[in-house]
Amino acid sequence: MKVDFVVLAAGKGKRMGQGDLPKVLLPLAGRPIAQHLLDTVSSMKESAVRMVVGYKASQVRSSLKVKRNTKWATQKNQLGTAHAVKQAVPYLRKGSVAVILYGDVPLVSLKTLKSLIRVTTPKSIGVLTFQTENPKGYGRIIRGDDKNIAAIVEEKDASLAEKAITEVNSGIISVQSSILGPLLDKINNKNAAKEYYLTDIVSVATKEGISAIPLRLDNANELLGANTPLELHNLERIYQESQANKLIEGGVNVADASRIDIRGALMAGKGSFIDINNIFEGDVEIGKAVKIGPNCFIKNSKIMEGAVIKPNTVIEDSIVGPNSKVGPFARIRGGTKLDASSELGNFVEANRSQVGALTKAKHLAYLGDTTTGASVNIGAGTITCNYDGKNKNKTKIEDGVFVGSNTSIVAPITLSEGSYTGAGSVITKNVPKHSLAIGRAKQSNIKRKKN
Repeated sequence: MKVDFVVLAAGKGKRMGQGDLPKVLLPLAGRPIAQHLLDTVSSMKESAVRMVVGYKASQVRSSLKVKRNTKWATQKNQLGTAHAVKQAVPYLRKGSVAVILYGDVPLVSLKTLKSLIRVTTPKSIGVLTFQTENPKGYGRIIRGDDKNIAAIVEEKDASLAEKAITEVNSGIISVQSSILGPLLDKINNKNAAKEYYLTDIVSVATKEGISAIPLRLDNANELLGANTPLELHNLERIYQESQANKLIEGGVNVADASRIDIRGALMAGKGSFIDINNIFEGDVEIGKAVKIGPNCFIKNSKIMEGAVIKPNTVIEDSIVGPNSKVGPFARIRGGTKLDASSELGNFVEANRSQVGALTKAKHLAYLGDTTTGASVNIGAGTITCNYDGKNKNKTKIEDGVFVGSNTSIVAPITLSEGSYTGAGSVITKNVPKHSLAIGRAKQSNIKRKKN
């Protein structure tokens, strides 16, 4: 079945108080609100997206990632939701089902949308509804004797009795594209707001002998939108907790589902543990039995099976090998790769480097543009001096090298297999195999004169 998702994204969002940024571009979990919805609907086979934009249309178009089967319609004058949908009608495919969605309602699931599509025929439209204790601001669902929807009454136009109804409209509607245009043509703006309400499509349809089938969801979180900063904040927390719950259901031990932020795609293996206040950004993959301590930031990286990430560690664009240990207070970045059972400890930074298996830099070190072999020991206070003012130069440290504490290694340079450096040295020349390199001034003890 062909499905055309019509996404309404024309509004400014004045109540958000977020400056000039269009509402659908405000961040939710590190991505624009509307991007979450687009990612969901784009995963359905034979689907296409029809975006209706208006306020700062060019910025919306350039900021959202869409697939090739996306077309854009512009609502120049914002005269209501029915008017917005009408702009997309010329772009609908023949024989498709049109599902009307909202760019600021990002959490609706594909499963729910498929259920809505199934009730849609040439003689019936589908309407997503939900129950709420506080229906203020929502259109009320008026059911007929057949339990289908007879009408949807907006808050501004509702009587006291209608305002007491707690089943409300989500705004999400599915309808055969062949009948959508004619139904929209019959909607008028005779209401308190003088707008063309999409909700009026229900009463228009019933007069034409077309049933409005309600699909009421138990989980109203899927249908929540953001019209105020507080609603956006609450939406963020709902999203984050749902992501944490998915991890828990998949066998990951999450210390506190309310204190984890996933701002991208996180995959985690069974038996892993994630402590509080961790942020995962971009594409992050965590293997089995990984332990991540509190207050870590991990971005676009892979943490392999059995690794331990200690508190307050930052890992960006890097790979941590199996059974490795990183942190606390370490920073790994720039495509760095740690091989199996390596260790980078507290206040160690590695950038654009390869760390060999069983290699250790336990304290206060900087490895920049460095390749180490296996079983290397990097003493505390060691730095690789990789920048000469113009170029980044490389350091090669071969298997079994022992680097003494507080050594400065001036690149480009090679420390050959099994070599040593004396503590406090500045090493400027290549070191041969199994040799001891010392580069420091001779100690002088000068007796002080008594006053």
